[in-house]
Amino acid sequence: MMLRAAAARLGARLRAAFGRSANIPPHSTLTPSQQRLLGELLQGDTLKSHRYLDGNKEYRLHPLGGDSRSVAAQDVKRLEVYGLLLSNHKFPAATLFLSPSGREAAAAAVKAVREAREDSAFKKSR
Repeated sequence: MMLRAAAARLGARLRAAFGRSANIPPHSTLTPSQQRLLGELLQGDTLKSHRYLDGNKEYRLHPLGGDSRSVAAQDVKRLEVYGLLLSNHKFPAATLFLSPSGREAAAAAVKAVREAREDSAFKKSR
């Protein structure tokens, strides 16, 4: 069982490293919170998976300045399944970072958010 899980993680890392993961969605299918998370990672924030001895796991985003905040586990897990996030698997606090395809998706998400803001600002000024 553990060997199968390790093989699956290795396969996901290799697909992400070579940008060949077939299950990576276009940025438009990511939720707004997932797009925002990718954008924050692209801008330099750090995402950590904090594990506790009782088995609990918590994802926290650590910005460059300010306090950390909790991140929804389903958002992080979905981004890992898509191959957009990789982990260093350290205990008790693993760091998650953008894969090469994650960087592309984050750049596209940031661009889409920026264009939406500019469009709404243009509509308000009319």
